[in-house]
Amino acid sequence: MKSIALIPARGNSKRIPRKNIHPFFGHPLIAYTIAAAKSTGIFSDIIVSTDDPLIGRVAEWYGASVLARPEALAGGSVPTQDVALHVLDTLEAQGKLPDLLCQLMPNCPLRLSGDIRSQYRLFTEKKRDFQISSVPYRGVYPHWAMGCDAEGKGTWLFSEGKMTPSQELQSACCPTGAVWWVRVDAFRTQKKFYGEPFHLAPMDANRGMDIDTPEDLELAETLVHGLAARNNCSPLEPVDRAPFPFDNA
Repeated sequence: MKSIALIPARGNSKRIPRKNIHPFFGHPLIAYTIAAAKSTGIFSDIIVSTDDPLIGRVAEWYGASVLARPEALAGGSVPTQDVALHVLDTLEAQGKLPDLLCQLMPNCPLRLSGDIRSQYRLFTEKKRDFQISSVPYRGVYPHWAMGCDAEGKGTWLFSEGKMTPSQELQSACCPTGAVWWVRVDAFRTQKKFYGEPFHLAPMDANRGMDIDTPEDLELAETLVHGLAARNNCSPLEPVDRAPFPFDNA
């Protein structure tokens, strides 16, 4: 079956400006996602959908194809499924519609090619239509989540979990943007990644980390340093290109 990788990478991120090309251990963040996709040997094409010409040039430098995103799909509130549907409609018009699509978010730089391959095997062997990568919660229990008002008054968000001993809580996981697989016909029918039924594919919590805030970025940098020191090798997917020359961009 023909598979493509889709990397959605808009340019107007707010919490970390131009997050998708933020410097990260010698390369822009998106470079590690492109490298991981290339190393799988699975994809007939790796497509970066972006509204930012600089992100497009960076993506091409690292070996991806680029599809310019229309202005209507450039906002921060635009669902990723709308971006994916635009890509698929464009490919259909070109006679290149794939059977499978794998969405790889560029803010997951610790995800490896092996994660993509193993989740591909699970997806195809189980004959699934929708599969979302997930990581276990660690260090916190979502069942104990609280909210508070401007005065600091606390409220329980999930009443059924409050004050239950941790060892009695049901295990919980969280979706990560690292590796999402869908069958294109089912996805185009339901027009969502969390289609019916969707399945979860667990992965290592470090490799599945999403970077959304400056605090996330600092934690990811700490993780890379710590894992490299422990294992005596970089935990990042090797990038086969020289760093993008931003000085000449």
